[in-house]
Amino acid sequence: MLQPQIKLNAKKEIYVPGDKSISHRSVLFCALSHGKSEIHGFLEGEDPLHTLQCFVSMGLSVTPMGKGSFQVVSPGKKNLTSPKTVLDFGNAGTGIRLSAGLLSGLPQIQATLTGDASLCKRPMARIMNPLREMGADIVSVEGNDRAPLRIQGKQLKDYSYESPIASAQIKSALVLAALASDISIDYKESEVSRDHTENMIRFLGGNIVHHSPVHFTVKPPYQFEGTKYVIPGDISSAAFYIVFGLCVGGSEPLLIKNIGLNPSRIGILTVLQNMGGKIEIVAKRVECGEEIGDLLVYPSKLKRTVITEDLIPSIIDEIPILTIAGLFSEGGFQISHAEELRAKESDRIHSMVSNLEKLSVKVKETKDGYEFGEIQSIEPTKIETFMDHRIAMSFAILSKLSGVSLTFDDTSWVDTSFPGFFEILKSM
Repeated sequence: MLQPQIKLNAKKEIYVPGDKSISHRSVLFCALSHGKSEIHGFLEGEDPLHTLQCFVSMGLSVTPMGKGSFQVVSPGKKNLTSPKTVLDFGNAGTGIRLSAGLLSGLPQIQATLTGDASLCKRPMARIMNPLREMGADIVSVEGNDRAPLRIQGKQLKDYSYESPIASAQIKSALVLAALASDISIDYKESEVSRDHTENMIRFLGGNIVHHSPVHFTVKPPYQFEGTKYVIPGDISSAAFYIVFGLCVGGSEPLLIKNIGLNPSRIGILTVLQNMGGKIEIVAKRVECGEEIGDLLVYPSKLKRTVITEDLIPSIIDEIPILTIAGLFSEGGFQISHAEELRAKESDRIHSMVSNLEKLSVKVKETKDGYEFGEIQSIEPTKIETFMDHRIAMSFAILSKLSGVSLTFDDTSWVDTSFPGFFEILKSM
């Protein structure tokens, strides 16, 4: 297996930016609420900022209060207005899908939603079809089930849906449509996907009843008032440095502060601990309905493990960096049941496999994953990032740990989710 070429000689402490998923949702719930809110810990990356700007164009008033902090005043969901221009969500898949749901349930809104070249390649039928069943008027402008999307808001009807896949974006789009239209929704999924939307409804005093971990009902009234949101550090961003801390040489721990530990998001910790990683959670607490803590990550000897299907929804964004951990693991790495990776910012199965092959890793690709045996060495190469921030960051971590020179076609995508990533990496 690969051996790290650098050591941590002293305990190091780092912070990562605010949770991207919760940052997007804080904007949407500010829009659904009436009056003045505050958001603290907001991820000032391109993705959430695009979502914020889109809602400014529909009536939100936003005043900066310092780094990652904003005062947001909403006229209330019924008083949002149609934008005068196309809504540009950049690279934000979460932003466009969740916003499409919300706007579909507001009869006074007419809008066209689009994004960059990468976003306009991503599948949208997964939200469009169930939204139409609710009564939504949402179409793909190009007729290819991709963005741009044209929406004429409607008064939707009560809805019951069983999702064929566990997807927080599908779930949240439909729930937000229900909140916007003041209707009830009954939702089932195959596995538990991240539940930040449900937590935010509870935090705001909404009526949500769980019948089982994968089945819940949300019912009106939804009289949300402005409030204060405190957003924890993003565990998906922390994952890059969790893997770094486990795979680096030496014996000193890395302390990663103020990380969201939502049970639907910590599969990354479960998998890495199953691989032999030593990770301690300290200073646990709760903010805005979300569990938070600090992570102590110790250099560890990792080994191959079986990643079970039930864990996939909670690690879907972390699979690229888990793959890097696999390069430093006894026995190699395997991932399966992860076909959802093909619908991310890039086809991440293809993106990872093609770059691993460039490194001279013998890797077998399958429909829903890939695998490789124990790796002794890798070759210098140029990484193709496929306009995908997580591909870029994963191979940047590999280059730092291995000491092998890797160049990149473009790393600007990293700013969509983790501004300051390279500054932290350089300081290690």
